[in-house]
Amino acid sequence: MKRFLLPFACTLFILLQACTNKPNSEQTNTASTALTNETSTVPAGSGAALSSRLRDIGMNTESDWRGINVGDPATKVRETEKAKLFENDAKHLGYTLEFANLESIDMQYQLGTDQTVTGIDVDLYLNDAQSVDAYKTDLKRYFDARYKPAQTPGTWQGEGGKKIALRDVSKGKDYGLKVAIN
Repeated sequence: MKRFLLPFACTLFILLQACTNKPNSEQTNTASTALTNETSTVPAGSGAALSSRLRDIGMNTESDWRGINVGDPATKVRETEKAKLFENDAKHLGYTLEFANLESIDMQYQLGTDQTVTGIDVDLYLNDAQSVDAYKTDLKRYFDARYKPAQTPGTWQGEGGKKIALRDVSKGKDYGLKVAIN
């Protein structure tokens, strides 16, 4: 009886594994479907692609950055921005947002003498080169769809002479991107 129990148990185990594990081709298809679903188009008329990564950092298609536009009053920044305030003076409003994976983003809204936003500086502090590439690809795709590409790579022009720049500022083991909108 013991002779039959071990082979029977092994066969049963193999059958259970075969029933619960997807073949590699199905796993690959599921992964590629997930990647395809990550980027979705935004409301008609904008033409900008808003990936889940960009939605997670608060981007939308109706503003320059996280609900704020260059030219908005400082009061709108204070009402709209939900990140943690770290700087508040007559010339700047600074906010920071930290993610569970230890990446973070700092946003500094430059204020003019009339207390309106004259520029937005964003620093993304990332963990590795892959994260830099992923954010850079998503941001470039988004800016390409929203703004007119300028002559210099990584720069765009918006309405009213607005300039947008995206730079990789990674050095050594410090990875990051910088976005400037003014």
